[in-house]
Formats: sequence, C-alpha cells, structure tokens
Amino acid sequence: MDVLLVNPRFNGASEVSPLSLECLAAPLLADGLSVAIVDMDIGSEEEAQVLLMDALEGGKPMVMGVTTLSGSIAAALAACGTAKKIHPTIRTVLGGIHATVLHEEILRENKEVDVVVRGEGEETLRELIKGNFAPASLEKIAGISYRQDHRIMCNPDRPLLKDLGDMPPPALQILDNRGYRTRSLSSSRGCYHNCRFCSIQSLYQGIVRPEPLEKIFTGIRDLRNAGAKRIMFTDDNFTFHPRRVREICGMMVQEGLAQGTEFYVQGRIDDFCRQPVMAQWLSEAGFKAVYAGAESGAQEILDRYGKGMATADLKRGVSYCIEQNLMPVVSFILFGPWDTAETMLKTIRLAKELFENGAEIAYTECLIPFPGTPVQAELEKDGKWRESGGVYYFESYTGMAMDWVLKVCDLARDMARLIYGDEPLFPVRRVYYEFSLLEFFIQGQTPPVYDSWLALLPTTAGRDGAREANRRQMESALRDLL
Repeated sequence: MDVLLVNPRFNGASEVSPLSLECLAAPLLADGLSVAIVDMDIGSEEEAQVLLMDALEGGKPMVMGVTTLSGSIAAALAACGTAKKIHPTIRTVLGGIHATVLHEEILRENKEVDVVVRGEGEETLRELIKGNFAPASLEKIAGISYRQDHRIMCNPDRPLLKDLGDMPPPALQILDNRGYRTRSLSSSRGCYHNCRFCSIQSLYQGIVRPEPLEKIFTGIRDLRNAGAKRIMFTDDNFTFHPRRVREICGMMVQEGLAQGTEFYVQGRIDDFCRQPVMAQWLSEAGFKAVYAGAESGAQEILDRYGKGMATADLKRGVSYCIEQNLMPVVSFILFGPWDTAETMLKTIRLAKELFENGAEIAYTECLIPFPGTPVQAELEKDGKWRESGGVYYFESYTGMAMDWVLKVCDLARDMARLIYGDEPLFPVRRVYYEFSLLEFFIQGQTPPVYDSWLALLPTTAGRDGAREANRRQMESALRDLL
C-alpha cells in the first residue's frame, strides 16, 4: 500500500461515509498509487484499533494521512503514534479544520506528526507524495507546515481550487456500504454566511464553489449502483442558490433517481423564506429531509451569533417545508456565552412550537468555541475562553454556571426516560419531552407531570426495585439542582 487515509474515532456512531477522504483518494488513485481508507468512527474502540493495526501491519503504507476535527484530535494523534511505533519510517500527515487552525501548536507538541496540510488537501497531499517528503521539495509546496532543524516551517497558503471540476470525482468505490446507514456527496464547498461559531470560514474564507453537475450525477449514479439507499448532500449550505437547486432537482426527476433511494441535505431554513417553492422542488426530487441550524429562539442571541435571520423566518421556513412533505430537522444551541434563563426558555418554547407544527428538533447542550472561530477569539480576548484536555468551553458573560446547565439537561434526559420511556413513540418525541421538563427546571420548578407520575406508582412495599431506585435518585437530583 502506498497511502493509508484514516478517519479517527469521535464517538463510534458515525452513520455517514467520510467524503473528505474519498476526495483525497481520487487524485492519488489517478496517479497510479494504491490507497486504502480506514474509518475508525464506526463500531467499538477495539474494532477500530484492529482495523488500523491490520492496515498498518498488512499494508505497510509509506504515508498515512489523518483528517481531524477538534473533537477527534486526540484520536488522530493516537493513530499517528500507533503508525510510528509499527513503522518508524512512515510519513504521517495531519489535515482538516483543526489542524489548519492549530498547525504550529500541533507540530511543536507532537513529534509523531511529520507534516500538517492546511486548507484543501487534494493537490497538497499529491505534491507531498510526488516529492517523497524530501527537504528540497517541502520548501516548494504551498499549504503545508513541517519541522526542519527543530524549527516549525510554515509555507505560504495554497490558493483554493478555482474549479472543482479540475479534480476527479471522489473515490466512492473505495468504501462499500457496510457500516454506513448513509453515503455522502457534496455539490459545493463553502458558505457565504458568517455564523460566528462556525469553523468553515477557516477553510473557505466565505467563498462558495459549485461542483460541476455531471460530476455530481456521476457520484449519485455510482452510489446507487453500489446499493446505497440513502444519500446525504453534506454541502455547508446546499440551499444557497435556488436556481441551482432547481436545476439539480430537475435532473434528478428526469432520471428518476428517487426510485429506491432517499436523499437528504444540509441547508438554511431561511433560504426557504426567500424561495418557498424550493421545498417543492426538493420533495419532488426525492429529498426526505433538510437539516438546518436554528440555534436560538431569542433574537438577541441569533444576532450575537451572526446568523442573519429572524425567529419569524424559522417558523415560516419550517412551514414551507412541512407543506411539501420535506421534513425540517432543526437544531438548537441551548446555552451559549450570552444566554440567560430567559433566552434559554425562548429557545425551548420555539423548539417545542416547531415540533408541534411538524418539524423534528435536536439540540446541543452548550456552544463549543472551536479554535479559529470569531466567537472563540472574542471569548479569549475577554478572558472567558477555556480549554482542558482538548475540551473547549467558556465562562458565561451572564453569570450562568455551565455545570448547572449540564446537570439539568442530564436530569431532563433521565426523567423523560423514566416517565415516557415505555411509549412506542418515545424515540421521536424524546427531545420534546426533555425540553418540556427543562422548561420547568430552568425556572426552579418541579414539573407537574413528575408529581402525577409519582402518584400513579404503587405503594412503597410493592414498588419494583429498579423503579424505586430511579425514583430516589431523581428526588436527590431535584433537591440538589432546584
């Protein structure tokens, strides 16, 4: 094997194939190199480690490239360390958003990493391998950082690819469908918007570049021929250009691609306010859901985040999608640096309203101020950014304690499972139940539904032991937190 590409472990629950590695593999395969991908983010830790060890020992790769986000940096570094122990002469290359932002720190503190690729990696990795990592060649390669004579060398940035059509289609055939509920494609790179918590600007600087249509449809056909039943467009914002969405959807309808395959996208819910008929185009083409970040139900928080939308847009955009049988899956950030109990309640109430109107809802407990984001820079400037063991968090501007927020979220999860867990539709309604309980917790109240649930329990003597233990634990948590 010439090159091993690794997707490091995050939580072992990945359902979508690592498209970035399939894109990296394509030009290498075109050069006649042998390439393999190991995805360590499916299955158990033990299974992931066995996959990596088998590839390293059996394939004896000359180069190992590892992509990483902030949440998987520890696993990425561990994979590089494992590779160096097995093959001391192997060249290890780290890429991705986290490596792009913190390239100097990574190289300074981690000798197991030889080179960091900053920004887009297709051409850069290709040049690295062609130059065989020789010192003379390293000096000429744009977009890399590396060590030379105990110094960290940072070459000039590599310009973004002007035309994505210059790169071959992603090597989708290198992975099969086993282990993935959904396969992934992309019709564009970048986003015009400037959400202040988003890392994507670190790579694309607000520039959006579309993929050629034929390249997109080649990918769809290849995945369908390989048996994919679900395909996710992982664009940073698929819905940015309605005319392009109409063109893609029209071609999908013309080819009958929805037969036997479901499609999903990531987009902005306010884009549907500007072009309501876009929901119809997507639905007719076989798209089942659009994943969109609402973030907050409080306008002042949306403005802080630089979302460029109003809460009224969220309601209208969701309604347009529901009318066309396109499921909006709307996600929220419950607690951020500027949130108060009042703004959190606004978020919870908006999320519940959207669910009641037909949307699916999801949430992140706390905003994560990733390195390289405007939010992180502001927090650091004000002395409120925190990092511990690779975990990034913040000190609230409003005095709210993050530990308390995390604990009431845990309490809501436990209580929802205890009271509603036996319902057949609990998996669908779980977040709604949790938010309904949180609405009381945040106001320092015990939810009436909990008192009603207690009243229906048998007498203490006849209670089931496990349920009684759960009840006692719940009572203790309520006393501590409320």
